[in-house]
Amino acid sequence: MKVELPLSLKYRPKKLSEVIGQPIVTRAFKNAFKSNTLHHAYILAGSHGSGKTTVARIIAAMENCKKGGQDPCGQCSNCKEIFEGKSYEVIEMDAGSGGGVESIRELHKGLSQCPVECKTKYVILDEAHSLTPHAAEASLKMIEEPPPFVRFILATTEPQAFKPTILSRCILWKFNKVPWPDIFAHLKNIAQKEKLDCEEKALQTVAKHAKGSVRDSLQFLQTIINYAGDEKITLSTAIETLGAIDDILYFSLINGIIKSDYMKCFQIINEIFKDGKDAKIIFDGVYNHLNNLLLIRTCKDSLDNFDFTQEEIKQFKHQNSNIKNGSLILKMQGFLSKIAISLSYSINPEQLFNKFAVESSLLFKNK
Repeated sequence: MKVELPLSLKYRPKKLSEVIGQPIVTRAFKNAFKSNTLHHAYILAGSHGSGKTTVARIIAAMENCKKGGQDPCGQCSNCKEIFEGKSYEVIEMDAGSGGGVESIRELHKGLSQCPVECKTKYVILDEAHSLTPHAAEASLKMIEEPPPFVRFILATTEPQAFKPTILSRCILWKFNKVPWPDIFAHLKNIAQKEKLDCEEKALQTVAKHAKGSVRDSLQFLQTIINYAGDEKITLSTAIETLGAIDDILYFSLINGIIKSDYMKCFQIINEIFKDGKDAKIIFDGVYNHLNNLLLIRTCKDSLDNFDFTQEEIKQFKHQNSNIKNGSLILKMQGFLSKIAISLSYSINPEQLFNKFAVESSLLFKNK
């Protein structure tokens, strides 16, 4: 029986043109490769799942593909081994688990030997900020004066942790969190290829829940597919599987506050908290909802630079029409911020949100 690859591996990019949400980085590497001006050392910095290691592998494959050309063929032995992380001459190390000085010294010894199958050796160091101080000093010696056939790519989520001596010898490229509409379009394309029966709103929920990580979005979708089985993937299926919170509940909560309907607010807060939802996630959701209200209110018809669907804009505008003064939204955010510190140690965070709802409702009751 053929074993299907997980979506996160099956749809991992093998060309720069397939990388999502990083146009500046991919353009820079395309031009550097085209003009034969690749630097000997790079730092790729960004949040997890933004494509750092994927881009590192693609660059290594572009330079070492046996067929040559602007894109790696993906079929030759070098490409296959590089993309599978099995190449002896494109070395991948996890500094988080092997970032000691002995590991770096051992690596240094092997770099002096010319590559056999590849044109250029690569060292791809994941979580490079986790190197011990002595290992960082040892790696500096490698990066400072490497053999002409060696390149270094340091992937990290914390570029500020590097010493200036390392930063000064590398070209730094920062990876953005991928906007959710880009992730949604990617998921929609995959759903069509996989012939999945799913609602677009379900894919939108997955895209938003991934918080800028393409890899996480694919793993979430895989989880939902496994849970749904042969059934259609609906919005409610996605919410239930991911433990997410339906945006409708946030709209309903704020509507209850605007109408000073305490009972409705308490019911909605109870609904949000059921099934053990994390208080921090709920806090972020309510705060972001209020922030979106302010954005829609302030920017009005200039919303092209923000990641809202037309349906969301319509809903936020309608809710804003019932709020006479934008300063009330700021005051609600202030009330919410007051409970932020208490959330981490409170044995009853639901009660804190009830207090927020009452204080906010009084703003509208007195108007």
